Amino acid sequence: MTEKPTRLRDRRAQQTREEILRAARQLFAERGYTRTSVRDIAEAAGVSAQTVYDSIGSKQAVVARLNDLIDSEAHVGEIAGTAARSGDPQQVAAMSARVTRSIAEHCSDILHALVTGAAAEPELRAVLDEGHRRHVEGARSVVKLLRKMGALGTSVDARTAADTLAAITDFQFAMLLRDSYGWSLDRIESWMAETSRTLLL
Repeated sequence: MTEKPTRLRDRRAQQTREEILRAARQLFAERGYTRTSVRDIAEAAGVSAQTVYDSIGSKQAVVARLNDLIDSEAHVGEIAGTAARSGDPQQVAAMSARVTRSIAEHCSDILHALVTGAAAEPELRAVLDEGHRRHVEGARSVVKLLRKMGALGTSVDARTAADTLAAITDFQFAMLLRDSYGWSLDRIESWMAETSRTLLL
């Protein structure tokens, strides 16, 4: 059965947006945000500058979409969905640790560029702030799901637990453990997962 023209156009437009974001991610990581222009992004993506503007918008709009790219490349939705469907409190409690490990594994280059550039570039700070908001929401979702499953520890305060879970699974903490203490990603994930289970269950 032939794909409908509208659906085909939508799929191609989405592919173009993804190619632009991947190109921007690589350039921001290699050159930094300030030294990367829309023309540079367009050239790296194999499209015109006008296509970048038409598909996503300005450079500020492009960088604002980086959290979506990080979520996609790190398979955040799939990890969360698999844990939630498992019905296993152990897997659910370790969900944030697994997500953080995947983000560190697949997106550490762009995360480093964001962290190092955020002090001078408000657009990058906004991306980090949005990523942090999503991370905290994810931690709250873990706590809510465990409570719904009847698996949350009886002495656990939900709000405090969510904040603590977010703190111990923060990607910047993972990068500190990796870069300053030489921990492997396996060790980081294992420690975060076990600490999360002790905290929550």
